[in-house]
Amino acid sequence: MAFTPPKENISPSRFGLVKKPWIWIPFTLLLIFLIILTQVDLESIKESLVEIISSKTGLKVEIDSIGFGVLDGLGLQCKGVEVTSLNGNHYSIDRLDLLAAWGPLLRGEFEITSASLIHPVIKLVIPERPKSQAKNKQPEKKTSAGHQELVSPETLESTTKKIKETPLTIDKLIISDGHITLTHPGTKQQLLLKVDGNFELIQSEGINILAKAMKLQTKSIVLEGGGRVSYLGTENANVAMNINTGGYSLKEIESVLNFFEVSIKEIPLQTINIDRLLLKAQFPLNSISKLVALKKQMTVHIDLKTRNAIVNEGYSIETLEGEGTLENGVLTHNFFGTALGSEFKVNGNLSISGLDKDSISSVEWKNLDVNKIPLKIDKVWIPNQGKVSGKLSIIGPFEKNQLKGSFDFQADDLIIEPANEIPSIEVRKLIGHGNFDKGQLQHEFHGNILGSEFDIKGKVGIGTDNPIIKSQINWKRLDVSQLPPGKGWYPSEGMLSGVLALNGPLPAEGEDFPGKIKSSLHLKAQNLKLKNSDTANTLFLKHLEGDGDIKNHQLNYDLRGDLLNGTFRSDGKITLPASKSSLPFIINTTKLTHIDLSQIPIALKKGDLSGTINLKGPLPDKENFLTGKLKIDTSFKLNDLIIPTGVIPLNIQHLEGKISLQKGKLTHELNSSLLSGTLKTQGMLAFKKQKDQIRATTDSVLVLDHVSLNWGHLVHKKAPSSGTVTADLKIKGPLPFDKKLSPELKLEGVLIGEKLVLENHTIESVTLDFEESTSHSTKVQIKLDKTRLGDKRFKKILAFFKITPQKINLTKGKVWPSKGLILLAGNLKIKSGEYRIKFKGEELQAKDLLSKHLMGPLQFSGALTGSLPKGNDPPELPDYSRDLSGDIKIKLTDGAIPKLGMLENFLTLLNPNTALNTQKEGLSYDYLGGNFKIVKGVVHTNNFEVKSPQINLTVSGKANLVEDTVLAQVKAMPLQMLDKTIKAIPLLGAILGGGKKGGVIETYFKMHGKLSQPEFTMEAHKTLTEKPGSILKGLLNLPKNLAEGK
Repeated sequence: MAFTPPKENISPSRFGLVKKPWIWIPFTLLLIFLIILTQVDLESIKESLVEIISSKTGLKVEIDSIGFGVLDGLGLQCKGVEVTSLNGNHYSIDRLDLLAAWGPLLRGEFEITSASLIHPVIKLVIPERPKSQAKNKQPEKKTSAGHQELVSPETLESTTKKIKETPLTIDKLIISDGHITLTHPGTKQQLLLKVDGNFELIQSEGINILAKAMKLQTKSIVLEGGGRVSYLGTENANVAMNINTGGYSLKEIESVLNFFEVSIKEIPLQTINIDRLLLKAQFPLNSISKLVALKKQMTVHIDLKTRNAIVNEGYSIETLEGEGTLENGVLTHNFFGTALGSEFKVNGNLSISGLDKDSISSVEWKNLDVNKIPLKIDKVWIPNQGKVSGKLSIIGPFEKNQLKGSFDFQADDLIIEPANEIPSIEVRKLIGHGNFDKGQLQHEFHGNILGSEFDIKGKVGIGTDNPIIKSQINWKRLDVSQLPPGKGWYPSEGMLSGVLALNGPLPAEGEDFPGKIKSSLHLKAQNLKLKNSDTANTLFLKHLEGDGDIKNHQLNYDLRGDLLNGTFRSDGKITLPASKSSLPFIINTTKLTHIDLSQIPIALKKGDLSGTINLKGPLPDKENFLTGKLKIDTSFKLNDLIIPTGVIPLNIQHLEGKISLQKGKLTHELNSSLLSGTLKTQGMLAFKKQKDQIRATTDSVLVLDHVSLNWGHLVHKKAPSSGTVTADLKIKGPLPFDKKLSPELKLEGVLIGEKLVLENHTIESVTLDFEESTSHSTKVQIKLDKTRLGDKRFKKILAFFKITPQKINLTKGKVWPSKGLILLAGNLKIKSGEYRIKFKGEELQAKDLLSKHLMGPLQFSGALTGSLPKGNDPPELPDYSRDLSGDIKIKLTDGAIPKLGMLENFLTLLNPNTALNTQKEGLSYDYLGGNFKIVKGVVHTNNFEVKSPQINLTVSGKANLVEDTVLAQVKAMPLQMLDKTIKAIPLLGAILGGGKKGGVIETYFKMHGKLSQPEFTMEAHKTLTEKPGSILKGLLNLPKNLAEGK
């Protein structure tokens, strides 16, 4: 039974609503539509949708499930959508919501009006960066700056046409939690991009695409913003965008750059922190096909804030903040911050399109510490202290030779440090101003350096390899004592003023100064003091003035001034070489007038010099000065020259002459009055380089006339201290080298010395007569008259020498003492120092040659060989004796020994009475002599005898002259004792005397120890037992002898 509610409980109002059709009809239709949808075959719709999308796009599409949704309108919800492109890129979407339009739906058509992509995942393989073209391929043709393309017009037109022809019904696209993974082909390297955003499509006049709430993130880098493409498909198509990012450093984006194969080294930054970057841009779409058009038509606004930026050159920008706007090709900018510790600001309007010639941009900075400027260390002068403030303005477009500008700056307390060890230079103030226009820089500088005010004015070209300069530098009263010292002669005191002008192209890189530049210089110096860094010598110039100029690789100069209480002038020209392989060529004349040589820092007490020096030829280096091609001609006059050499100064009253040098040949002609005599010389010296050493040969004539030798001993202790020398000599051959005299040096002529005094020796006169017999030998005759060597006097000495490069031969050597004659002959090998000498003396007196303690007629003869000592030290007897060998025979008769010397001790030991008598009267002898054989400095004898009325001595043994030792046996027989015995008992005297075989009175001694101080020791065993048999025989024969009366 059906339940019927009571009528009285039904509200009339409710009943009325039920009866109104506009209330229940829509619900009825909706119910019917839902019933219909339940009958729709969704599987066939999914297949149809997949087929349509695949056929339209060429993509492979898969959908896991599909269903209806009515939350925001009638639509489809697709889940598990997978899409694969023909090139292998893969796309997936967790959920795809497609919203359909009602109108088409009622007509049986399903048109999508909006779409939502929930967590789309896209994997894209990006192409590699194009590699550089192979060498065998033709390079691409360069496009002029006015037609550079970002996107070709054809590509832009084709893409726009495809968009217009595509039937688009969608007007809204939403992407949520999108992931785009980028990969390189053949690698596992990936980059994840997270994407969110809303897109709206409005089709009215053309196609309008609006992007809102866009967000792109990779790692810590986030880009937010939006954009709009308007009127796509028409000529008025326009693009606008805005991007907001910040809060990351260059290090954080390094991995992103590396993924896109962009090295961080390609960015001119070492590091930077980006706190804020806002970018807004708008431009016509068709302008991207031409770069010039894009510059002119795009509008860009940037708002930037950075920290801790360091550019690759080492410049630091601690902070940078500001904004700029590019519109109509003009960049309006206003930035400020700190760089290198200095506050700066950059503002103005700059044209980057080349149209606005009135644009201007300025950079101002304050108190920049120059020590923080990272200058390169190979610069010659480096400022390492000081503050600089200034302003730089740029006017005009950034076009070559079109840029204009100006600068102003002021630097205070600059310290400029040279690159070497030269002391630094202080510049208290430097003010500069300049303008540049059409490739020319007008400049003007004023400052104070080293106490001198200076200014620089002129102009110089910029932007070229060989800029042309026209500038002038003026300075006044520069204190040269503050200049860094140089090598050789450099100014140490004085004031210098001058003007330097430069005009012409500056040398290009690698080109030596001055190149093609022209310059001129005028200078004045007062009280200039020059100092030599090597010797510490000084030179003073009270006044110096000069002019010079350089042009066409030629330096012209003219210097004049006061020098050493006189005057000088030097003018000429130097042609500079065009290459390093050539030498500078000089033509110069220097005139000196009354130069006071006592002011020169060498050992000169007085002197007045005037003369002329002419130079012509290539300037050689120091090592080749004497052998180079430079020609030097000099003529001079020198008066009253005094050279202090000790107690007696060397005085040259007058000297004049001419000297020329070229190609290693020096010709000379000198005339002089000196040392109470005269000197004349002329000839040639030739210089030749051998093994990096200069050897000199001469071919000259020397004429001397009674030149005093009073000063000789002050130069060398073995030189004469008194006397005169007169000579007329021709000298030819190599000069002494390394303190050695060459045997090839030839002399011809006569040299005479008179009244010579050498320590305690005197020579009344000496004559050396040189004669060149052949080209390889010279004959010399030496004659000495009235010679005194200590206490020895010689009436005359005569010798003939023949000198060859190998040997010196002595022939016909004769020496006349007071009595008798000595003959000499021998030779000396020059290279080895080996010598041989023969000698013979007859009718001589011992006291004239040997000693005052030995008197009597003397004869000797012999021959010796040996070698001269080598070394720099003065040789002594052991040095001469070391290689000494030969034979000597000495004979003295009927003489006496007035003073016994070492014989006194010996005689005292033998017989005190004999010693006492000889001490008073001396020891007379009938014979004294013997034969001596010398072998390598050791003298041997077995027959040295002294026969005297008082005693007979016989010596046999040897003495070493090198070691100063002696070892010999001395046999002595005191004849005074024997004489008394004979008078008393004549027959017993014969026994004691022993005749020729010796007897009891015969005594033996050993001579030993030092040769210079020998010791004598009696040999008792030999004295008593030498011949006992002969003594006994004599005693047995005594009766017989008495009977026979013997």
